[in-house]
Amino acid sequence: MATPLVGVAGVSAYASLVEPYSYWISETDIFIRDLPERFENFRITQLTDIHHSRILGIEEVRNVVALAQQTKPDMFVLTGDYTTNYRRFIEPCAEALAPLNAPEGVWAVLGNHDHYTDPELTTRALERQHIAVLNNAHTTLQRGPDSVQLSGIDDWSWNAVDWPRAFADLNPKTPTILLSHQPTVLDLEQTQNVSLILSGHTHGGQVRFPFVGAPALYAANEIKYDRGLFRRGATQLYVSSGTGMIGLPVRLGARPEIAVLRLKREI
Repeated sequence: MATPLVGVAGVSAYASLVEPYSYWISETDIFIRDLPERFENFRITQLTDIHHSRILGIEEVRNVVALAQQTKPDMFVLTGDYTTNYRRFIEPCAEALAPLNAPEGVWAVLGNHDHYTDPELTTRALERQHIAVLNNAHTTLQRGPDSVQLSGIDDWSWNAVDWPRAFADLNPKTPTILLSHQPTVLDLEQTQNVSLILSGHTHGGQVRFPFVGAPALYAANEIKYDRGLFRRGATQLYVSSGTGMIGLPVRLGARPEIAVLRLKREI
């Protein structure tokens, strides 16, 4: 009887004390049709689902930022859920994110938990730290005569998306990258002309068991795109497992991820 109990205790200790802080810097090549020549090997580092809260302290947020900055990308994107439930964590989290710096800037969108707390305060706090929030808005990244479009939407699950605003006057012949906290927007007609969607939300399941996978996948259709690269038609989706936690302060089989994405021309 003692052996199984020791095993359970060992797994519990690993899931609460080791894996939540065992950050994985993933590297993924993403091939984009009609990617302009000057954007070949363009590197994007994505942070998502930071969830600064009572169970994830500010020192861990600073640690994530320091690791992310070491990847030296061309651009940072932040895809929502900076805190979990309480407004008092918003400004410290934004201040911890302030050291992020890249030639093409730091761009962000909000997630569902940012609406649980305070979306306006979250937006203001991020923008005070020179992090541009694409709240149903877009911009153009320019390298000489070449360009890529970057759009961001507010959280889809809160019915906060304004598609006409987010995509207004975009050139359909220019590749578009969309920041969306919710990955299920891949299934929507509005995203069919988007080249690449970058999302979070799922935490990679947060807890995944061998042979079974993540129990959360069976409970919520909204996380059917749980982690990694997906495709629907010409549109690709990358879902990062993120770095934070909600509910229980554990991760198992879903290491916290700092995603580094390298754009390549599809031949």
